[in-house]
Amino acid sequence: MSFYVLTLEYSLEGSLNYIAWMDGMELVLEENGLKEFIDKDIPKLPTIDAEDLVEWRKCVAKARRIILEGIRDNIVSNISSRETPYAMWTTLTNMF
Repeated sequence: MSFYVLTLEYSLEGSLNYIAWMDGMELVLEENGLKEFIDKDIPKLPTIDAEDLVEWRKCVAKARRIILEGIRDNIVSNISSRETPYAMWTTLTNMF
């Protein structure tokens, strides 16, 4: 799976560019097949088999990385402790 990363000029800087950033980030996540991870909290299921668990973990990590790469350093500390892309997205939405 290839990844698309937003260029620095589209990095989230704060409330002034949040709407444009959000639209771009949603497209990047959708292009990578990961948008559902910000639309709803997708928990790892206790009945999930080992292969599916590995795939779930990879998707969560990829979505988190894409989001983190698309924001400025001064905002990272607000969301880096969130364990899921959905929690990160919700925090950003509530901030801006």
